[in-house]
Amino acid sequence: MHLNKNWYTHIITYLWIAIGVSSSVTLLNLFFSSLAPQSFFLERFLFPLLLEVIILIVLKKLIRLNTTVTPYFIIVGCQAIVMILFMVHYPVFYVMLSLFLMPVLISIFFLDLKLIDFSFYLSLAVFVGMKLLFPPLSMMSVIEVTTFPAILVSSYFLSRELTKRFSVVYTDMVISVEKEKELLYRNIYMEKLTKMDLATNLYNHKTFHEYLDELVAQCRKQPFNLSLGLMDLDRFKGINDRQGHGNGDKVIATAAAIIRDNLEANDFAARYGGEEFAVIFTEKSPEACLEILERIRTDLETAVFDTMPDEVVTMSIGFTPFTPKMSKTDLFEAADASLYSAKKNGRNQIQCAS
Repeated sequence: MHLNKNWYTHIITYLWIAIGVSSSVTLLNLFFSSLAPQSFFLERFLFPLLLEVIILIVLKKLIRLNTTVTPYFIIVGCQAIVMILFMVHYPVFYVMLSLFLMPVLISIFFLDLKLIDFSFYLSLAVFVGMKLLFPPLSMMSVIEVTTFPAILVSSYFLSRELTKRFSVVYTDMVISVEKEKELLYRNIYMEKLTKMDLATNLYNHKTFHEYLDELVAQCRKQPFNLSLGLMDLDRFKGINDRQGHGNGDKVIATAAAIIRDNLEANDFAARYGGEEFAVIFTEKSPEACLEILERIRTDLETAVFDTMPDEVVTMSIGFTPFTPKMSKTDLFEAADASLYSAKKNGRNQIQCAS
Protein backbone atom coordinates (compact mmCIF):
# COMPACT_ATOMS: atom_id res chain seq x y z
CA MET A 1 0.00 0.00 0.00
CA HIS A 2 2.85 2.34 0.80
CA LEU A 3 4.36 1.73 -2.65
CA ASN A 4 0.99 2.56 -4.25
CA LYS A 5 0.88 5.87 -2.39
CA ASN A 6 4.36 6.71 -3.65
CA TRP A 7 3.30 5.95 -7.21
CA TYR A 8 0.13 8.06 -6.87
CA THR A 9 2.25 10.93 -5.54
CA HIS A 10 4.52 10.70 -8.58
CA ILE A 11 1.51 11.00 -10.91
CA ILE A 12 0.26 14.07 -9.03
CA THR A 13 3.74 15.58 -9.31
CA TYR A 14 3.74 15.04 -13.09
CA LEU A 15 0.31 16.70 -13.33
CA TRP A 16 1.60 19.70 -11.38
CA ILE A 17 4.48 19.94 -13.85
CA ALA A 18 2.07 19.78 -16.81
CA ILE A 19 -0.06 22.53 -15.28
CA GLY A 20 3.04 24.63 -14.61
CA VAL A 21 4.27 24.31 -18.19
CA SER A 22 0.80 25.05 -19.57
CA SER A 23 0.37 28.13 -17.36
CA SER A 24 3.80 29.46 -18.35
CA VAL A 25 3.01 29.08 -22.05
CA THR A 26 -0.38 30.75 -21.52
CA LEU A 27 1.26 33.76 -19.86
CA LEU A 28 3.66 34.09 -22.79
CA ASN A 29 0.74 33.95 -25.22
CA LEU A 30 -0.82 36.87 -23.37
CA PHE A 31 1.56 39.18 -25.26
CA PHE A 32 0.60 37.79 -28.67
CA SER A 33 -3.14 37.23 -28.31
CA SER A 34 -5.73 39.37 -30.09
CA LEU A 35 -7.97 39.18 -27.01
CA ALA A 36 -8.00 41.97 -24.46
CA PRO A 37 -5.27 41.28 -21.88
CA GLN A 38 -7.73 41.28 -18.96
CA SER A 39 -10.10 38.83 -20.66
CA PHE A 40 -7.23 36.61 -21.77
CA PHE A 41 -5.74 36.59 -18.25
CA LEU A 42 -9.05 35.65 -16.62
CA GLU A 43 -10.41 33.20 -19.21
CA ARG A 44 -7.22 31.46 -20.36
CA PHE A 45 -5.02 31.67 -17.28
CA LEU A 46 -6.58 32.39 -13.89
CA PHE A 47 -9.89 30.45 -14.03
CA PRO A 48 -8.36 27.32 -15.65
CA LEU A 49 -5.44 27.39 -13.20
CA LEU A 50 -7.79 27.62 -10.20
CA LEU A 51 -9.84 24.68 -11.51
CA GLU A 52 -6.70 22.61 -12.07
CA VAL A 53 -5.37 23.38 -8.58
CA ILE A 54 -8.72 22.45 -6.99
CA ILE A 55 -8.74 19.15 -8.92
CA LEU A 56 -5.23 18.29 -7.74
CA ILE A 57 -5.99 19.20 -4.12
CA VAL A 58 -9.08 16.95 -4.19
CA LEU A 59 -7.04 14.18 -5.80
CA LYS A 60 -4.38 14.45 -3.12
CA LYS A 61 -7.00 14.06 -0.38
CA LEU A 62 -8.53 11.04 -2.16
CA ILE A 63 -5.10 9.45 -2.54
CA ARG A 64 -4.63 9.53 1.23
CA LEU A 65 -7.61 7.15 1.52
CA ASN A 66 -5.69 4.67 -0.67
CA THR A 67 -8.68 2.49 -1.52
CA THR A 68 -9.22 0.12 -4.45
CA VAL A 69 -10.95 2.90 -6.41
CA THR A 70 -8.11 5.42 -5.98
CA PRO A 71 -6.69 4.68 -9.48
CA TYR A 72 -10.11 5.51 -10.95
CA PHE A 73 -10.12 8.85 -9.12
CA ILE A 74 -6.70 9.58 -10.60
CA ILE A 75 -7.87 8.77 -14.14
CA VAL A 76 -10.97 10.97 -13.76
CA GLY A 77 -8.87 13.81 -12.35
CA CYS A 78 -6.34 13.44 -15.15
CA GLN A 79 -9.16 13.50 -17.74
CA ALA A 80 -10.60 16.66 -16.20
CA ILE A 81 -7.21 18.40 -16.41
CA VAL A 82 -6.85 17.24 -20.03
CA MET A 83 -10.20 18.85 -20.85
CA ILE A 84 -9.13 22.14 -19.25
CA LEU A 85 -5.75 22.15 -21.04
CA PHE A 86 -7.49 21.37 -24.33
CA MET A 87 -9.94 24.25 -23.95
CA VAL A 88 -7.18 26.68 -22.94
CA HIS A 89 -5.00 25.80 -25.93
CA TYR A 90 -7.79 25.07 -28.44
CA PRO A 91 -6.20 27.25 -31.18
CA VAL A 92 -3.73 24.37 -31.63
CA PHE A 93 -6.28 21.65 -30.86
CA TYR A 94 -4.87 19.34 -33.55
CA VAL A 95 -1.72 19.11 -31.43
CA MET A 96 -3.64 19.03 -28.17
CA LEU A 97 -5.78 16.06 -29.28
CA SER A 98 -2.93 13.81 -28.23
CA LEU A 99 -3.68 14.77 -24.61
CA PHE A 100 -6.79 12.57 -24.76
CA LEU A 101 -4.46 9.58 -24.90
CA MET A 102 -2.90 10.50 -21.53
CA PRO A 103 -5.45 8.76 -19.23
CA VAL A 104 -5.17 5.54 -21.22
CA LEU A 105 -1.37 5.66 -21.16
CA ILE A 106 -1.27 6.41 -17.42
CA SER A 107 -3.58 3.46 -16.73
CA ILE A 108 -0.94 1.10 -18.20
CA PHE A 109 1.27 1.59 -15.16
CA PHE A 110 -1.40 0.17 -12.86
CA LEU A 111 -1.36 -3.17 -14.75
CA ASP A 112 -5.16 -3.28 -14.53
CA LEU A 113 -7.15 -4.15 -17.67
CA LYS A 114 -10.41 -2.91 -16.15
CA LEU A 115 -8.82 0.46 -15.47
CA ILE A 116 -7.62 0.64 -19.09
CA ASP A 117 -11.18 -0.11 -20.29
CA PHE A 118 -12.51 2.62 -18.01
CA SER A 119 -9.90 5.12 -19.24
CA PHE A 120 -10.66 4.36 -22.89
CA TYR A 121 -14.43 4.72 -22.59
CA LEU A 122 -14.03 7.88 -20.48
CA SER A 123 -11.66 9.47 -23.03
CA LEU A 124 -13.96 8.50 -25.91
CA ALA A 125 -17.04 9.86 -24.13
CA VAL A 126 -15.27 13.15 -23.29
CA PHE A 127 -14.08 13.53 -26.90
CA VAL A 128 -17.59 12.94 -28.29
CA GLY A 129 -19.08 15.32 -25.71
CA MET A 130 -16.59 18.05 -26.54
CA LYS A 131 -17.16 17.49 -30.25
CA LEU A 132 -20.85 18.19 -29.70
CA LEU A 133 -20.59 20.97 -27.13
CA PHE A 134 -17.23 22.70 -27.72
CA PRO A 135 -17.48 24.94 -30.83
CA PRO A 136 -13.85 24.72 -32.03
CA LEU A 137 -14.15 20.94 -32.42
CA SER A 138 -17.28 21.30 -34.57
CA MET A 139 -14.98 22.57 -37.33
CA MET A 140 -13.34 19.14 -37.67
CA SER A 141 -14.02 17.33 -40.90
CA VAL A 142 -15.46 13.81 -41.06
CA ILE A 143 -12.01 12.37 -41.78
CA GLU A 144 -10.53 14.21 -38.79
CA VAL A 145 -13.41 13.15 -36.56
CA THR A 146 -12.97 9.49 -37.46
CA THR A 147 -9.18 9.52 -37.43
CA PHE A 148 -8.75 10.49 -33.80
CA PRO A 149 -11.12 7.82 -32.40
CA ALA A 150 -9.25 5.32 -34.58
CA ILE A 151 -5.97 6.42 -32.97
CA LEU A 152 -7.61 6.20 -29.53
CA VAL A 153 -8.88 2.68 -30.25
CA SER A 154 -5.45 1.62 -31.49
CA SER A 155 -3.86 3.04 -28.34
CA TYR A 156 -6.44 1.21 -26.25
CA PHE A 157 -5.64 -2.21 -27.72
CA LEU A 158 -1.91 -1.51 -27.58
CA SER A 159 -2.26 -0.54 -23.92
CA ARG A 160 -4.10 -3.77 -23.15
CA GLU A 161 -1.42 -5.87 -24.81
CA LEU A 162 1.37 -3.96 -23.05
CA THR A 163 -0.40 -4.45 -19.73
CA LYS A 164 -0.74 -8.19 -20.33
CA ARG A 165 2.93 -8.42 -21.21
CA PHE A 166 4.03 -6.30 -18.25
CA SER A 167 1.84 -8.43 -15.95
CA VAL A 168 3.54 -11.60 -17.16
CA VAL A 169 6.99 -10.05 -16.76
CA TYR A 170 6.09 -8.74 -13.30
CA THR A 171 4.72 -12.12 -12.21
CA ASP A 172 7.84 -13.88 -13.49
CA MET A 173 9.99 -11.35 -11.67
CA VAL A 174 8.09 -11.87 -8.38
CA ILE A 175 8.41 -15.65 -8.72
CA SER A 176 12.12 -15.28 -9.48
CA VAL A 177 12.65 -13.03 -6.43
CA GLU A 178 10.75 -15.48 -4.21
CA LYS A 179 12.88 -18.35 -5.47
CA GLU A 180 16.06 -16.35 -4.83
CA LYS A 181 14.85 -15.56 -1.29
CA GLU A 182 14.02 -19.23 -0.70
CA LEU A 183 17.46 -20.24 -1.97
CA LEU A 184 19.10 -17.59 0.23
CA TYR A 185 17.24 -18.82 3.31
CA ARG A 186 18.15 -22.41 2.46
CA ASN A 187 21.81 -21.48 2.05
CA ILE A 188 21.76 -19.61 5.36
CA TYR A 189 20.20 -22.62 7.05
CA MET A 190 22.71 -24.99 5.46
CA GLU A 191 25.55 -22.70 6.51
CA LYS A 192 24.12 -22.71 10.02
CA LEU A 193 24.02 -26.51 9.96
CA THR A 194 27.70 -26.62 9.04
CA LYS A 195 28.79 -24.01 11.59
CA MET A 196 26.37 -24.27 14.51
CA ASP A 197 25.49 -26.82 17.13
CA LEU A 198 21.69 -26.81 16.82
CA ALA A 199 21.10 -28.23 20.32
CA THR A 200 22.76 -25.20 21.98
CA ASN A 201 22.79 -22.56 19.24
CA LEU A 202 26.53 -22.19 19.83
CA TYR A 203 29.21 -22.69 17.20
CA ASN A 204 30.42 -26.24 16.71
CA HIS A 205 33.83 -27.89 17.21
CA LYS A 206 34.96 -27.40 13.59
CA THR A 207 34.00 -23.70 13.46
CA PHE A 208 35.72 -23.08 16.81
CA HIS A 209 39.08 -24.32 15.47
CA GLU A 210 38.68 -22.40 12.20
CA TYR A 211 37.97 -19.17 14.04
CA LEU A 212 40.76 -19.70 16.57
CA ASP A 213 43.24 -20.35 13.70
CA GLU A 214 42.19 -17.08 12.10
CA LEU A 215 42.43 -15.05 15.30
CA VAL A 216 45.85 -16.40 16.24
CA ALA A 217 47.14 -15.57 12.74
CA GLN A 218 45.76 -12.01 12.98
CA CYS A 219 47.13 -11.59 16.50
CA ARG A 220 50.61 -12.49 15.30
CA LYS A 221 50.45 -9.82 12.57
CA GLN A 222 48.82 -7.12 14.66
CA PRO A 223 48.74 -7.89 18.42
CA PHE A 224 45.51 -7.48 20.38
CA ASN A 225 44.05 -9.03 23.52
CA LEU A 226 43.11 -12.65 22.90
CA SER A 227 42.17 -15.21 25.56
CA LEU A 228 40.68 -18.69 25.67
CA GLY A 229 38.44 -20.32 28.25
CA LEU A 230 37.58 -24.03 28.25
CA MET A 231 34.65 -25.30 30.34
CA ASP A 232 33.53 -28.76 31.34
CA LEU A 233 30.39 -29.70 33.29
CA ASP A 234 31.31 -31.50 36.51
CA ARG A 235 30.21 -35.14 36.90
CA PHE A 236 27.84 -34.83 33.96
CA LYS A 237 27.70 -38.60 33.43
CA GLY A 238 26.26 -38.93 36.93
CA ILE A 239 23.51 -36.45 36.08
CA ASN A 240 22.62 -38.49 33.02
CA ASP A 241 22.59 -41.70 35.04
CA ARG A 242 20.50 -40.28 37.89
CA GLN A 243 18.15 -37.94 36.05
CA GLY A 244 18.03 -39.43 32.55
CA HIS A 245 19.34 -38.19 29.23
CA GLY A 246 16.39 -35.83 28.70
CA ASN A 247 17.33 -33.89 31.80
CA GLY A 248 20.96 -34.11 30.74
CA ASP A 249 20.03 -32.35 27.50
CA LYS A 250 18.29 -29.62 29.53
CA VAL A 251 21.46 -29.11 31.55
CA ILE A 252 23.49 -28.72 28.34
CA ALA A 253 20.97 -26.25 26.91
CA THR A 254 20.84 -24.25 30.16
CA ALA A 255 24.64 -24.06 30.41
CA ALA A 256 24.80 -22.84 26.79
CA ALA A 257 22.13 -20.18 27.44
CA ILE A 258 24.01 -18.93 30.50
CA ILE A 259 27.21 -18.69 28.47
CA ARG A 260 25.46 -16.76 25.68
CA ASP A 261 23.75 -14.38 28.11
CA ASN A 262 27.03 -13.40 29.77
CA LEU A 263 29.08 -12.84 26.63
CA GLU A 264 29.47 -9.63 24.65
CA ALA A 265 29.39 -8.93 20.92
CA ASN A 266 33.09 -9.64 20.27
CA ASP A 267 33.12 -12.91 22.21
CA PHE A 268 32.84 -16.31 20.54
CA ALA A 269 31.27 -19.35 22.21
CA ALA A 270 31.26 -22.93 20.97
CA ARG A 271 30.17 -26.35 22.12
CA TYR A 272 33.48 -28.11 21.93
CA GLY A 273 32.26 -31.60 22.85
CA GLY A 274 29.40 -33.37 24.63
CA GLU A 275 29.52 -31.38 27.89
CA GLU A 276 32.50 -29.20 26.98
CA PHE A 277 32.34 -25.56 25.94
CA ALA A 278 34.89 -23.03 24.73
CA VAL A 279 34.88 -19.24 24.79
CA ILE A 280 37.27 -17.03 22.80
CA PHE A 281 37.64 -13.50 24.14
CA THR A 282 38.97 -10.61 22.05
CA GLU A 283 39.76 -6.99 22.99
CA LYS A 284 39.41 -7.74 26.72
CA SER A 285 41.92 -7.77 29.54
CA PRO A 286 42.44 -11.12 31.30
CA GLU A 287 40.75 -9.64 34.39
CA ALA A 288 37.62 -8.75 32.42
CA CYS A 289 37.55 -12.24 30.90
CA LEU A 290 37.83 -13.86 34.33
CA GLU A 291 34.93 -11.75 35.64
CA ILE A 292 32.73 -13.03 32.82
CA LEU A 293 33.79 -16.64 33.39
CA GLU A 294 33.09 -16.30 37.11
CA ARG A 295 29.57 -15.01 36.38
CA ILE A 296 28.98 -17.99 34.10
CA ARG A 297 30.20 -20.41 36.79
CA THR A 298 28.07 -18.92 39.57
CA ASP A 299 24.97 -18.54 37.35
CA LEU A 300 25.12 -22.23 36.49
CA GLU A 301 25.76 -23.25 40.11
CA THR A 302 22.68 -21.34 41.28
CA ALA A 303 20.45 -22.41 38.37
CA VAL A 304 17.27 -24.29 39.37
CA PHE A 305 15.90 -26.99 37.06
CA ASP A 306 12.14 -27.54 37.24
CA THR A 307 12.37 -31.29 36.61
CA MET A 308 15.21 -31.84 39.12
CA PRO A 309 15.07 -28.99 41.69
CA ASP A 310 17.54 -30.64 44.07
CA GLU A 311 20.27 -31.09 41.45
CA VAL A 312 23.18 -28.65 41.66
CA VAL A 313 25.14 -28.40 38.40
CA THR A 314 28.65 -26.96 38.37
CA MET A 315 31.44 -26.50 35.85
CA SER A 316 35.22 -26.36 35.92
CA ILE A 317 36.97 -23.74 33.79
CA GLY A 318 40.49 -23.43 32.44
CA PHE A 319 41.66 -20.03 31.23
CA THR A 320 44.74 -18.68 29.48
CA PRO A 321 45.60 -15.42 27.68
CA PHE A 322 47.48 -15.51 24.41
CA THR A 323 51.14 -14.47 24.32
CA PRO A 324 53.15 -13.61 21.20
CA LYS A 325 55.31 -16.74 21.52
CA MET A 326 52.30 -19.06 21.52
CA SER A 327 50.99 -21.05 18.61
CA LYS A 328 47.34 -22.00 18.39
CA THR A 329 48.21 -25.43 19.79
CA ASP A 330 50.11 -23.85 22.67
CA LEU A 331 47.15 -21.66 23.52
CA PHE A 332 44.69 -24.53 23.47
CA GLU A 333 46.93 -26.90 25.44
CA ALA A 334 47.54 -24.23 28.10
CA ALA A 335 43.80 -23.71 28.57
CA ASP A 336 43.20 -27.47 28.59
CA ALA A 337 45.91 -27.95 31.22
CA SER A 338 44.24 -25.26 33.35
CA LEU A 339 40.92 -27.05 32.98
CA TYR A 340 42.52 -30.33 34.10
CA SER A 341 43.97 -28.49 37.09
CA ALA A 342 40.52 -27.14 38.02
CA LYS A 343 39.12 -30.68 37.88
CA LYS A 344 41.97 -32.11 39.90
CA ASN A 345 41.75 -29.43 42.61
CA GLY A 346 38.11 -30.09 43.44
CA ARG A 347 36.02 -28.87 40.43
CA ASN A 348 33.57 -25.93 40.32
CA GLN A 349 36.38 -23.38 39.98
CA ILE A 350 38.50 -21.42 37.51
CA GLN A 351 42.18 -22.12 37.04
CA CYS A 352 44.49 -19.86 35.03
CA ALA A 353 47.61 -20.93 33.12
CA SER A 354 50.76 -19.91 34.92
